[in-house]
Amino acid sequence: MSDSDFFKKFSQNRPNFQRGGPDADQIYQGMFQGAFLLLLIAAGFVCYTCFYRVDASDQAVVLRFGEHVRTVEPGLQMKFPWPIESAYTVPVRSVQTEEFGFRTIEAGRDTRYASKNKSMLEIADMLTGDLNLAHVEWIVQYRISDPYQSLFNVGGDDSGRWESLANLTQSGINPAIPDTIQDVSETVMRKLVGDRSVDSVLTMGREEIAAQSKIEIQAMLDKFEMGVEVVTVKLQTTSPPESVKDAFQEVNRARQNKERVVNQAEGERNRQIPAARGKQKQLISEAEGYRDRVLMETTGRISAFNAKLEQYEKAPEVTKQRLYLEAMQEVLINVGDKTIIDESVNQMLPVLNLNGSTEANPLRGKK
Repeated sequence: MSDSDFFKKFSQNRPNFQRGGPDADQIYQGMFQGAFLLLLIAAGFVCYTCFYRVDASDQAVVLRFGEHVRTVEPGLQMKFPWPIESAYTVPVRSVQTEEFGFRTIEAGRDTRYASKNKSMLEIADMLTGDLNLAHVEWIVQYRISDPYQSLFNVGGDDSGRWESLANLTQSGINPAIPDTIQDVSETVMRKLVGDRSVDSVLTMGREEIAAQSKIEIQAMLDKFEMGVEVVTVKLQTTSPPESVKDAFQEVNRARQNKERVVNQAEGERNRQIPAARGKQKQLISEAEGYRDRVLMETTGRISAFNAKLEQYEKAPEVTKQRLYLEAMQEVLINVGDKTIIDESVNQMLPVLNLNGSTEANPLRGKK
């Protein structure tokens, strides 16, 4: 049955209208078309709100009349139409970054940063444990580990949950999460910097501060049950504030000069002390060797003397004669040619000039 036949049959049973009024067929035809259009719109709305897509880096939290019923994975999903069920996608695999003390305008090979303002300086300038100032810039990278907790456990009480959902950013991150991370990170960083000296903050303590701050930030976020995992905390810049940078550089140069002089002195000491210790050991060794040699020689002489004494006590005359001959042997061995004259010879031919000078008589000194 066509539309015209339907309306013609329907008009046969309609009440009579006053003459001169609008055509009843047109009225009923318009009402039918309007109802059919509304039905199509309602059907399209239901289909639109029943099917939704979750990106590969996201998860979706499905609420039924405001209560959490499930969390779905990426892909094409289906739910009851609104307002029965609502789905909120949250990026759980993408890493978010919060910057402290600076702002990146454009990242790349030539990264451009925003000009420093008062707010950035107030965040970055910190008091160290030795009452000095340090300028600390850092970043905190995090990701959502629990989508449901990230939507409902931060940003207000139960009465304000719809306000939190209504304020979701385009990235699907609850706007209360970056604010909370900024407050927590700044609190933890000021505490750690305040426990250390300025030298530790600017030099070797950087890595320790970054590692410890990650642990403490994660612990505080876990207490809030925010469903956030801290990926990394990295110190970008640690330097003295601009107002005292020149004086700080002068102090650093003085310390470097001091360290250089101390190192030179240490090197000279390390060179002199081993040499002196070596000389000391050498002298001690020589003295000990001399002592041992003298003791051995003295011991040998004593042993020889005792042996001679023992023989002397046995045969004094023979021993005297032997000792005399040995002594004469030691003395005469150093004399050249020798002439021995018996004292009983009183007259002798003047062959030898025994009393002449050595030049006149080369045989002087001979007996």
